[in-house]
Amino acid sequence: MPIAATRNDHAASASAPRSSTRTIILSALPGILLTVICLFPFLNKAFTIDDQTFLLEARQILKTPLHPLSFPICYGDDQCVKQAGNMGANAREGLMGYVLVPVILMHAAEWLAHSIQIVLACLAVLAMVQLAQRLTFSSVQAAIAGMLIAAIPPFLSMANTAMPDILALTLALTSIERLAAWKDERRWHQAVAAGIALGLAPYARPHVALLLPLGALWLFDDFRLRKALTQFRQQTKLWTPILLGFLVLFAVNFATRVQNTGLEPKQMLVGPENIVRNLISYLHYLAFPIPFAAVWLSIHWRRSRIFLVLPAILVGIVFGMLTSSMTFVVGLQIIAVLGGLVSLIDLLWSSLSAGDRIGILLTFWTLMPLPAIIYLHLPLKYLLAVSPAIVLLVIRTLASVRQTRALLVYGAVILACSGYSLLLLEADADFAESGRRAAAELIAPRVAAGEKVWFSGQWGFYWYAQEAGAKITRPDEPGPYAGEFLVVGLMEGGDMALKRFPNRELIESRGYNSPRGRTMGYGAGLYSNGYGILPWRWNPSALNVYEVWRIR
Repeated sequence: MPIAATRNDHAASASAPRSSTRTIILSALPGILLTVICLFPFLNKAFTIDDQTFLLEARQILKTPLHPLSFPICYGDDQCVKQAGNMGANAREGLMGYVLVPVILMHAAEWLAHSIQIVLACLAVLAMVQLAQRLTFSSVQAAIAGMLIAAIPPFLSMANTAMPDILALTLALTSIERLAAWKDERRWHQAVAAGIALGLAPYARPHVALLLPLGALWLFDDFRLRKALTQFRQQTKLWTPILLGFLVLFAVNFATRVQNTGLEPKQMLVGPENIVRNLISYLHYLAFPIPFAAVWLSIHWRRSRIFLVLPAILVGIVFGMLTSSMTFVVGLQIIAVLGGLVSLIDLLWSSLSAGDRIGILLTFWTLMPLPAIIYLHLPLKYLLAVSPAIVLLVIRTLASVRQTRALLVYGAVILACSGYSLLLLEADADFAESGRRAAAELIAPRVAAGEKVWFSGQWGFYWYAQEAGAKITRPDEPGPYAGEFLVVGLMEGGDMALKRFPNRELIESRGYNSPRGRTMGYGAGLYSNGYGILPWRWNPSALNVYEVWRIR
């Protein structure tokens, strides 16, 4: 059977009574509690991966409020720019810097950064519940939506960083919910809120800009060309929030742009060579760790199997080309990719053939990351902005089965996803701690003793090394000099700088393990599928190694 939606969505939404504030808060409470309980133990987690970029933005904002990206930064020895706005991926991601200004004013306190993220995460849960109820879901379904959005990875993982993914998600949810409210009730404050959220969301994460055309589609009652054109001519002002969103996005980017100067990164950030790997990753994520494919195929298996044969052959061939040997894990990954592909094809087919307006919109929302497959990588966090669509699709799919069975599936999904998210949080805390410990143990004592210390590396180590008093060594600038120290993080690619200093002596080396598994490296790629499709891998003996060299 098609997706459980057989009536006119606009009419149903318009005729449904508005939920009271009390009802919305009560429905959101389970998801909020789940978020706070899971994240509170990690308030003091070290900064990690790209956190330093947005902390540096916040610091720069205190100097030049309209130019948050006008500071130098290095991502490895061959990826240095004199202005971060020239570094492709981060060139238009300034919004999080403004949010983190209080953190810099509080001496870069980790607990404050994570507390801000918890607040944003709770707002995302609240907006998820509001959107579900706006789409005429019951209070129980809305509460489940709030718990699912929090439980499904990578929500909790990204809420435990200083990166802007949760901020982008919150704005995305707010914009769509306010658009739906504006469509139903025509109150101008709803249009203004939707437009501002639509315009600001891409300034947190650029790929969320696709919400603007999605939002424009959301306002149509019918997607057939003639009826859509007729509605647009008769109700042109209905699309005012979309115009406002474009104006806000243009104004923000224009006001905060930086001049294209300085050493440019040598690595190409986009290219056709990335497509196959990123497309496979996207399909894999839809099956694991996101449970969409499992739920969809369990309900629609009889209909979906017709799409199975050809994709199975193609996926098997591609995986065979990309992997040197067939292991049990690789076999499971092939099944995951195949499941993601078949469920996505069936979703698109069933939505279009049934003329299901909300189903089509949610399908397009789910497809939003696909234009990014030409980018350097497509990590799991890129699917965070589409997780509301996946949550709503899961609930609509399970609406076609008996309530008792549906509640059992909801409970199993929430329990399994929450457990996996906690596993990611534990392992990622170990990974992040290595950079903080290396700076405290290898750099801070030498700086305190009056020695001149330089460093090379990235991620959290980049932030903590500077905080400990070390200076970054750059290929376009002199230093370190004879007699001075150079500390490098091997996991962070810092050893590339050693090629510039052939006359050196190894003074000390330390390795930090990950007893609860890996989230980056050794086959794990929570933040980048270049390190692995799986967000977590068990390898407690794997080390993050840091070396101290004296330059001769």
